[in-house]
Amino acid sequence: MVKIMIVDDHEIMRRGLSLIFESEDAFDLVGEACDGQEACEKVGELKPDIILMDIRMPRKNGIMAAKEIKQRFPAIKIIALTAVDDENDIFNAINAGIDGYVLKDIGSEGLMEAVRSVQGGISFLQPQVARRVVERLGRKPSLNHRDDHELTERETIILGLMARGLRNKEMAEKLFVSEETIKTHVSHVLEKLGQKDRMHAVLHAIRHNLVKLESLEE
Repeated sequence: MVKIMIVDDHEIMRRGLSLIFESEDAFDLVGEACDGQEACEKVGELKPDIILMDIRMPRKNGIMAAKEIKQRFPAIKIIALTAVDDENDIFNAINAGIDGYVLKDIGSEGLMEAVRSVQGGISFLQPQVARRVVERLGRKPSLNHRDDHELTERETIILGLMARGLRNKEMAEKLFVSEETIKTHVSHVLEKLGQKDRMHAVLHAIRHNLVKLESLEE
């Protein structure tokens, strides 16, 4: 059973999320916190597998709390769940080590997809958030153009689909292959790019011109 902790300064939001996870047998809601400071104080006792963390909170915000928790408990997965798709918040959260970033309008099914993805070791960026990442990086010059990563043609296609926010199942359906085949390709892409997860692979690919920005708008 996956242990969940909810961190949000709005009681109504915490209660709504609690109802979602209490209705799912695969999850155990182990506790809540009203801000980042309380989350840091409780996390050692609660020992959650996944924390759903708001970004903008009093006392200690979600980014500061995520950074501290990741330093103390690197195995805990953290999903930023926020109402704002601010570019600085997104990049600061990624740099803090968060495993997923979704907006509060995502809906219960999308939220469950994000939780299951990060629990399975796959980072998750909601497509709307991924587009903001693409837009910001698209305004910056390439840091170090490289074309010696030796990705195969199929791996390059997979990388492009990853950058558009497609999940394994969606990529499998689009390419008419099994999800297991997709998982193998994704693993090869991460290994060749020297990146730990999809999120960082996509950021790396955009920075180094391995995917074309216009292709992400298809």
